[in-house]
Amino acid sequence: MGELGIISLLALVVIVGVPVAIVAAAIVYVLRLARRGTQATLADAAKRRELA
Repeated sequence: MGELGIISLLALVVIVGVPVAIVAAAIVYVLRLARRGTQATLADAAKRRELA
């Protein structure tokens, strides 16, 4: 691990961080669906798209 440069360490963080972020977003979405229901969740997403 000592020979890893800052670039290699940064690349490792990105490679590991992207799948972790995707899994975290999926968990949040599934929990939101379970708590609020499909219709309310999709309606909120549509409202956000209209505002953007």
